[in-house]
Amino acid sequence: MELPNGHTGKMAAYEVVSSLLVNCISSISEDIELDCQSKSVRMSTSSARMSLSHTPRAGGGRKSISFAQTPGKNRENASPDSNNKSSGVLLPPSLKKSATTPRRTARSSTSSSFSDRPTLHPVLTLIMGLIQKLFTSKGLERAEIRSRVCNFGILCSEQLPPLERSNVLRFIGDMCVSKISSHRLLAVELIGEILTTGWFWKDHEKTTQLAAWMFTPFSTFGEKASNDVDNAEPNTPSSILLSALQGRLTDKSPTVRARAAMSLSQVVKKASVAQEENRNLDGTIIAYTPSKLNEDSSKVPSRALTDGLCKIGTSLVETLRKRASTDEKATVRKASIVAWLQMLSLAHRENKEEFIVSGLDISALCQLCNDSSVATRKAAADALTKLVKANYENEEYTSQASSLELAWAHTVLPLVSDAEITCVTKAVEFFSELVLDPVMELGRDAADKLTDDGSTRYFVALRILSKLSEGSKEAGGSRNGTGSLQTALQKAFVIAGSNCKSLVKNLLRAVYHVGAISLGLDRRSSLDSTLSHDEYLESDLFETNIASTRAGAWCLLDALTSTLIQSSDGKSSLANVSLSQAVRSSQVDSSFLTLSLQKLRSLTNSDDVPADKKPSLTSTSRGCLMVIARMGNFVPLYDAETCYNDILKDLESFTMPVELISSAVGALVTLTKRLLEDSETEMYDECEAWATRLLSHCEQTIESCFSSVAKRGLITREDEKLLSRALYFVGELSMIGFSSQEDSSRLSKKKSRDITPTDNDPVRGLFIQPSKRLIHLVKLMLPCSMPLPNPNNAEKALTPTPSSIRAHAFVALGKFCLRNEALAKETLNIIARELDQESNTDPAVMSNCLM
Repeated sequence: MELPNGHTGKMAAYEVVSSLLVNCISSISEDIELDCQSKSVRMSTSSARMSLSHTPRAGGGRKSISFAQTPGKNRENASPDSNNKSSGVLLPPSLKKSATTPRRTARSSTSSSFSDRPTLHPVLTLIMGLIQKLFTSKGLERAEIRSRVCNFGILCSEQLPPLERSNVLRFIGDMCVSKISSHRLLAVELIGEILTTGWFWKDHEKTTQLAAWMFTPFSTFGEKASNDVDNAEPNTPSSILLSALQGRLTDKSPTVRARAAMSLSQVVKKASVAQEENRNLDGTIIAYTPSKLNEDSSKVPSRALTDGLCKIGTSLVETLRKRASTDEKATVRKASIVAWLQMLSLAHRENKEEFIVSGLDISALCQLCNDSSVATRKAAADALTKLVKANYENEEYTSQASSLELAWAHTVLPLVSDAEITCVTKAVEFFSELVLDPVMELGRDAADKLTDDGSTRYFVALRILSKLSEGSKEAGGSRNGTGSLQTALQKAFVIAGSNCKSLVKNLLRAVYHVGAISLGLDRRSSLDSTLSHDEYLESDLFETNIASTRAGAWCLLDALTSTLIQSSDGKSSLANVSLSQAVRSSQVDSSFLTLSLQKLRSLTNSDDVPADKKPSLTSTSRGCLMVIARMGNFVPLYDAETCYNDILKDLESFTMPVELISSAVGALVTLTKRLLEDSETEMYDECEAWATRLLSHCEQTIESCFSSVAKRGLITREDEKLLSRALYFVGELSMIGFSSQEDSSRLSKKKSRDITPTDNDPVRGLFIQPSKRLIHLVKLMLPCSMPLPNPNNAEKALTPTPSSIRAHAFVALGKFCLRNEALAKETLNIIARELDQESNTDPAVMSNCLM
């Protein structure tokens, strides 16, 4: 139809017509209500042949008009197949139902059970016909048209009397099983709106009358719901509509599936918000006193709706999880994730063990964080973030909370390296919200805040960081572990813009205090005139939260210093921010680095510390050494010299675990620079001197071990540990000063003048050359058997080489080859032969050969 002013004229006409019809319905409904108040029930007593009856209202005046029969069911004058247009009877629009016509059972027969049914008002019957016609009109695939039709239907239904409303609900139920997808699409949208309206729940209290009309034999949907053998609970209008939404989650149309998930999410969210804010579903405040609310809580719409959702919670969560994980359409997966999250949050709030977050839910969300769809990845990341934050209220640390934090650390945080910029921005936002902001809030009052009520959010942030620390030794690049953390920090600093300096200063200061507290150290800064000692933490340094705090603080400090030192070297996009500036502005006492290392060494070597706690200490010590390798220039000279001697002593005695050797070598280089910072030449000479001395010491140790093994004819566990550490150590020593820019054919024992040192590598270009004897000893440990005669064997069989020793030997030889081109050509065939599929080589050895 063409109207003036185009689309604007159509919208104006729609508003006028809608308002007119709503007012008409409201006026008639008021008359019916007054008439019902004057009579006990509005019932028809006329025969089935009576078409109209005029009943005067008490007091005279206006008259009420009612039908004496169900519309469209003139049993005497029309056959079921006839379409008598001249009879004046309004026939409702037919639906193409996917199910067969319901059977005429005893319950649905034309017996007297329906002869006493109240009649419908004739004018309202016409309007209901108009509403049904709109519900089944064309063009409902368009969201704009569907939204207007839905809003109009809700406005009209709100004004209709309960009896007429029940007919509308019955028709909407039948639309859910229509063969036409647009009917089903509008139906799920209408159900989502109806379940959160006040008038529906007012009628819901009259369950008997409303449910009876929804279960009439003329309702295919009502027939299916009433015959559901699995439904042990009595059917109610709300349970029928909720079941309809759940059923459409498996609809053959992806648009209907997505809309059903969105409607369900809307229903759960409104019910949850109303419960939390003590409001009705329409937003009005509940006018109950606390005692009255407790007595009649089941009658509160939000409470009743929540109970209905909880009854089908288990099956609903399973359905949503399956839709989110396996649906072929990204829109359905995303909408299902949102509804799924709402149901899991409902279970957490209502403490429903039946469908609370499980391992299956966490695993599925982790997979969805790597989904091909950007919207799905963001929705999954948002779901995991909100589930982690839901544990803020729980003081007890559960296995579920641990699994959620681990999942977040290894699936959500890596999204900061995503190819899609919107996904990166969202991941950085989650990182700031969940990790950065709580850590910075601790600040100088960390000791008090970590012991106050509400400290859970701080421990959650630090536990997530500790989970990253636990996986930092695994391969996988910047998308895993500390690599993702560094990327997240860098992007957070870039987003901060002009506030970047303040952000870095506050973060460094907060980590300094938390790190010192976690080890029970004295915390000093130039702003403090006295020392403060956290004695209460000394009693249990290995309590779950304290141990996680320690690991998380050092993991964050490691990533923070790495990010800032890259900025100093010009490898980062950060502007005007460097590690030296951050240390000066934060005014932290850098001596806490060496004090922390001393404390960690003493705890690691102590017999009083349980063996199962030492791996965590080793991981923290590794982070501490890596931080010293970057911040050693700021350590006081006396502390630097003491730390230098301690590290050197541990390396020479081979008591340092393999995991710490690489970090320890880097820390030695930085501390050497700190002790000899006045002369660059002396620093290079000193580094070359101790590196050469340590290589010679390793060579002697390996030869001595070989002699012992030859005498015994057996490699003991201690021999294996010693040789593994020595092999790894010589490889790290040979890599001091290594740069990808160097030319191995032009290297000498002195520094390469073509390579410029950096803050991250102050001896870049220095060449440490192992002796030929050491290279020969390393090659002896490559084969499956060492050429050492076994005196205990009459056949003089060779001594088998443990796989761990062979794996470390290949790594050490590979590092030698990186700086010696001639050696690389000699050993290429040895390495290639080890990769032969028929060699039955240990997987660890083959992996190291590939490296």
